[in-house]
Amino acid sequence: MPTLIFLTLTVNLLVAGYMALLAKLHPQQSAFWHWALSCLIFVIASLLAASRLYQVPPVLSVLLAHALLALPPLLVGTGLVRFIHGPSAGLPFRIISMCAIAYLLLLSTSYTFSHSAAVLNAIAIAASCIWCIRLLQALTKPQFASRLLQCALALHAFAMLAETYLYLNHWHTALPQHTVALLQLILLSHMLLTTVAAALLPLLFFITREQLLVQQANLDELTLLPNRRHFMRESSAYLTKGGANTQLAVMMLDLDHFKSINDTFGHAVGDAALKQVAQILTQVLRKTDLIGRMGGEEFAIVMPNTSEADARCIGQRLRQQVEQHAGTVEGKPLNLTISIGATYAKQFSGLDFQTLLKQADEALYEAKRSGRNTVTFYRDRQ
Repeated sequence: MPTLIFLTLTVNLLVAGYMALLAKLHPQQSAFWHWALSCLIFVIASLLAASRLYQVPPVLSVLLAHALLALPPLLVGTGLVRFIHGPSAGLPFRIISMCAIAYLLLLSTSYTFSHSAAVLNAIAIAASCIWCIRLLQALTKPQFASRLLQCALALHAFAMLAETYLYLNHWHTALPQHTVALLQLILLSHMLLTTVAAALLPLLFFITREQLLVQQANLDELTLLPNRRHFMRESSAYLTKGGANTQLAVMMLDLDHFKSINDTFGHAVGDAALKQVAQILTQVLRKTDLIGRMGGEEFAIVMPNTSEADARCIGQRLRQQVEQHAGTVEGKPLNLTISIGATYAKQFSGLDFQTLLKQADEALYEAKRSGRNTVTFYRDRQ
């Protein structure tokens, strides 16, 4: 047990230094300072609690130790607030202050009585763990690291509630030997779970950062649709994996008179129009369809397992939805319309995706030339 406790405290001290280094390297992410302080305080509080074995006065080994032991999970929570909602996110200082004052008052008036200090501390830690779990529920990505951290916190809260039950069950009696053994096991689990949670926090940051970088590389910043490079890669990969043996429709879509919209109403309204069209595409098309912004006011669509008749209906529906729902954008009467060029192929193993995209682009040019706000298929122009 002493060896495991020593190793646990050493790991927490190393994690505290690592967190402080990350805070220096990423000054915009203030959560690291909260988490570094959490690990450091945990080590100090644990050493104070262990000092009871050396006849250190209770005011230090019990009162101060338990006061500090309640801080680490609370600092994990405040760090999560800053991590999830941004470095300038407001913290619930009023609620935290009221709870801290109540905890310190109860602790200072009862720490010499029976097991009250341990019970109060266990309840405070369990409450902070539950708060952290609730905070993590707002973090949809990364799910794996978030769920893993939630599990560690839930086990920690359960261990603290089990400790509370054991102490309350023997409040006025001496602790039997089997209960002492259980409490030692809970103490060990408390220290190990604290270490696991501390190690998972930087993992949460790095996975989130990696996902953000991937998103920035693959998605168009304005519309949040796949950018040209990602769309081309995904579409080509689909055909390579066997999509070439199924019927498929490819469309090129262009906003009509987009330059005049920017010139008349400004680029902010033009950007809003692009986002409006992207939203309509996402709503009308299926989840299996591939959508990408090719650049400027051009979008491309790949619709797997789609017959020619269905593709024509979908193209007309897209055109009508834009005409009906994007006529006014940002309060400006844009009378926005789109032109669509499309091509259709069935079992086109002899064609590559670039050829299909070129056919759709030629059909789009024909749609523009014939008056705009229309859907033209490649075979219709032949």
